[in-house]
Amino acid sequence: MKKITSLVFTAVLLLAVTGIVFAGGRREAVSEDTVSVMVYERGWAPAERGTMDDNDWLDWIREDSGLDIRMVPVPRWEVREVLNTQFAAGTAPDIINDFSRDTVANFQAQGVLAPLDDWIEQYSTSLRQYLADNPHLDPYLRFGENNEMYAVTTMRSQDSISGHLMWIRKDWLDNVGLDVPTTEEEFFAVADAFVNQDPNGTGQNDTFAFAADHAYMPIIEALYAVYSREWYVDDTGVISEARTQERLVDFFTFHQLANERGWVDPELVTDSERQRQRQLWVTGRAGIHFSGVNPPHYQELLANVPGAQLQPLGPFETRHGRFGLLQEPPAERFVALNRNIANPRAAIEYLDWLVDEGWFTLRFGFEGQHHEMVDGVPRTLLTGDQHNEQLRYAWDYILLQQWQLQTEWLPVLAADDPMSQEIARMRGEAIETQLAVTFRRDTPFRPTMQEILNFNDEFAPVFNDIMVEVQLGTVSPREAYQQAVSEWSRLGGESVQRIVQGWYNENREAWGR
Repeated sequence: MKKITSLVFTAVLLLAVTGIVFAGGRREAVSEDTVSVMVYERGWAPAERGTMDDNDWLDWIREDSGLDIRMVPVPRWEVREVLNTQFAAGTAPDIINDFSRDTVANFQAQGVLAPLDDWIEQYSTSLRQYLADNPHLDPYLRFGENNEMYAVTTMRSQDSISGHLMWIRKDWLDNVGLDVPTTEEEFFAVADAFVNQDPNGTGQNDTFAFAADHAYMPIIEALYAVYSREWYVDDTGVISEARTQERLVDFFTFHQLANERGWVDPELVTDSERQRQRQLWVTGRAGIHFSGVNPPHYQELLANVPGAQLQPLGPFETRHGRFGLLQEPPAERFVALNRNIANPRAAIEYLDWLVDEGWFTLRFGFEGQHHEMVDGVPRTLLTGDQHNEQLRYAWDYILLQQWQLQTEWLPVLAADDPMSQEIARMRGEAIETQLAVTFRRDTPFRPTMQEILNFNDEFAPVFNDIMVEVQLGTVSPREAYQQAVSEWSRLGGESVQRIVQGWYNENREAWGR
C-alpha cells in the first residue's frame, strides 16, 4: 500500500502532542493578533457543539495556532452576494475563500483585494515553499493587467477532482436484459426500457429513467461538451463559448426526449429543492441518479429496496465524441486577503499553520480519539453519525491542505462495519470510473475579465429561460439553439468573444496549446 507523504507523518508526530492538549487541557494563545476568516455556513455544526463562529474546534484552532481567529459564516451558495454587501459596507472579513476562481476575479476587479506576492515572500515559510514546489498552480493565482498574485491555493486530491457522476440500478439492467450503456443510442434504449418495461417488478407504470439531482443539468452539458460558461477551441484556434456551440441542438434534444418519453418526472421543472427526485430514487422508482462519486442515498435506498444494486456509470459517447463529466481544476480553494486587512502578517501565519499541520487535525481529528494510524493511513474510529457530529463541520475551516487520497486507502479510512466498507468500495470504483474519461476543458480556467463577468450575469437568465421552454416543449431543439445564438449576439457576445480570443492568443503558448 502506498504511504501518505512524509509531511503527513510529520503532522502525525505533531498531533501526538496537540491531541493530548485538546483532550486534557488547552494551552493559551501566544499572540494578540486578530484575523477574521470567512467560512461556509452549511448548517453542519450540531446545536450541541455550537455554531460555525463559536465551537470547540474553533477554540482549538485559536489555541494551537496562537492566533485570535474570528470566523465569519457565509451561506455556502450566497458567497458572492454576501461578500459584495460586506465589502460595500467595509465589514468584509480579512480572509475570504471560495472554490470558484471567478469569485476572486470578481473582487479583484473591484479593487477590494490585496496583492500577495510581497507578503508571501516577507511573512510565509510553509506556504511559500508549497507554492514553489507546485509551480503549475501559479497561473490560477494571478489576476489583473499586472498579473499579480491575489490568491493562494493547494492541490486538490483525486477524490476532490472527481466531480459529477451517474449511478445506475444494475438490478434494473438485469431485469430488462440490457448491458451498461456506453453510447448515446444504448443510453436512450436503457432509459426507454426503465420507463416501459416494469424494471422494479411492481406490475404498475410507476418508474422513471432518471432521478435528477442538482448535477442533472451540468452532467448533460458535459456529455455534449457545452458545459456552462466553458470556452471551446476549434481546429483553427478560434475560441467560442459553450452556449454558442451547434452541439447545443443535441443537448436540447436530450431534454426534449427526456420529457416526451417520460424519462424524467414532469414535476422536475418546479422541484427546485429536488426533494421529490430524492423520494423517487430512495423508493425504487428511478433507475439512473445524476449526482457525484458518493453512492446516492444508498442506505435509505437499501432500507426501502433491499435488493437494489448500484453501479457507477461513466459518460456515454455521442456523435461528437466522448467527453468526461466535470472534473475540477487542480487548484482547490482560492484564498484571498481583504485590501484593508489590519494584520497581514497574522493572516499569512494562519495560512502557514493550516498548510503545515492544522489541516490534518481538522480533517481527521485526534489519534486515539477520532482515528488510528494503519499502514500510514488515518483510519476513522467514528461511525457515520459520530463523524457528522464531531468532525464534518470542521472541514470547512480547512482553507489549505496537503491531502492526496489514493483510492486503495478508502477501505482503511472507513469504519469497520460492513456498510461503511461497502460504501468505501463503491466510492473507490466511482472515483476511478469518473477519472477514466477526461473532462473537456480547452483552457486551464475560464477568462475572468469584468466585461465577461458582466455579460454572463446578463446572458445566463436569458439562456435559462430558453432551457425551460425546451423542457416544457414549447420550442424545438433547433429553434432553441437559434434563439440562444441570437440572444448571445443581441447582448454583445461578439465583443466578448473578441476579448476572449485575444486572451487565449496571448496565453495559449504558456498553456502548451
